[in-house]
Amino acid sequence: MSTYIYEAYNKEGIVIHGEYEGSSNDETVAYLLKRELTPISVKPLHGVREGKDILSMQLFDSIGPVDIMFLVRNLSATVSAGLPIVDALDILIEDTQKVSLRNILIETQALIKNGQTLSKGFEPHAHLFPSIFLGMLRAGEMSGQLDKTLVELSKYLSKEYNLRAKVKSALMYPIILLVGSTGVVTLLLIFVLPRLTKAFASSGVKLPLMTKFFLGLSSALTFSYWIDFAVLSILLWFFLSFRKTRTGKKLFFFVVSHTPIAKDLVKRIALVRFTRTFGNLLGSGISVIEAIGLSAQSIGNETYMRALDLVAQDIQNGIAISQALQKFPDLFPRLLLSLIIVGERTGSLHQILGTFSDFYEEEVDNKLKDLTVILEPMLLLLMGLLVGAIAISIILPIYQLVGNFV
Repeated sequence: MSTYIYEAYNKEGIVIHGEYEGSSNDETVAYLLKRELTPISVKPLHGVREGKDILSMQLFDSIGPVDIMFLVRNLSATVSAGLPIVDALDILIEDTQKVSLRNILIETQALIKNGQTLSKGFEPHAHLFPSIFLGMLRAGEMSGQLDKTLVELSKYLSKEYNLRAKVKSALMYPIILLVGSTGVVTLLLIFVLPRLTKAFASSGVKLPLMTKFFLGLSSALTFSYWIDFAVLSILLWFFLSFRKTRTGKKLFFFVVSHTPIAKDLVKRIALVRFTRTFGNLLGSGISVIEAIGLSAQSIGNETYMRALDLVAQDIQNGIAISQALQKFPDLFPRLLLSLIIVGERTGSLHQILGTFSDFYEEEVDNKLKDLTVILEPMLLLLMGLLVGAIAISIILPIYQLVGNFV
């Protein structure tokens, strides 16, 4: 048995706190529901066992894009079949394997039973879901077409997941090549060259400039393994943690957007996400200002986010969408602006944006193929040149040494 700390609403809407001795989070939530309390959060009391449980949940029970995609798809199917939301959530709770997601569904169901809407039920866990998720749920509830909204949201999440999968798949082989070549060169510098340094020093052979460079690099790497470990840790921290912060994202996108090979691809991916999200939100009935704000958050590109914040301000001041976007010709192509003008005149803007996102997604596929075709031989050539340069830097002094004896 473990001690769990809970926070919950009572019938009067007052937040209360307390502790409960139970075997799991589920048992604690069930206990609260029997007392007609609406759970807000349930956490184990800090301790050795609880710490391990939290770590295990973070590592193996985290909620990912696939879980959210299947959640929306299943919720869409049950609601479209005519089931009430509470009954639909009952089915999802029974079928859900992940404890963290099941707890969220249980808390959401409790809030709905207490008179809240579906979007309000998921609101305490908004940070786990895409920005478009709650926005489209609210729009579907306000328009009375929650079933159709869930269908559109399911399609959106599926397309977004496929786009991410394509990008990851295309970049996987070049990344493996880059890591492999870096590993081979590092092993040569750390384990091979240091053994030859003493032999070259005792022979008195005049070393070529290339050999001196690689020997110096080898000496720097083998000077202190603690320093090497610290540098490696900083690099890992940068790629795994710092890059996810706002400052890290700005730096990452600044570097990528100024890389000749990748900048066009980054722009097209941002345009696909913007047009798809903006079109879906407008189609669900959300206001233009709110749709622009949610679309900016979904892009994940700091440059576009800043531009769309300014666009939202212009639209709030009465400027048309196309005119506001025209102020950023480097970010929004003329074709998109022309289509938006047509959509504004005909009242079919969300449909046109959907067509544009599908078209540009094909362009992203082509760019990914081109990027892969370019990167693979470049990395292979780079790996060959580095290994070849190290080999030549070793062979040249040996030839000189043999020539002195001959």
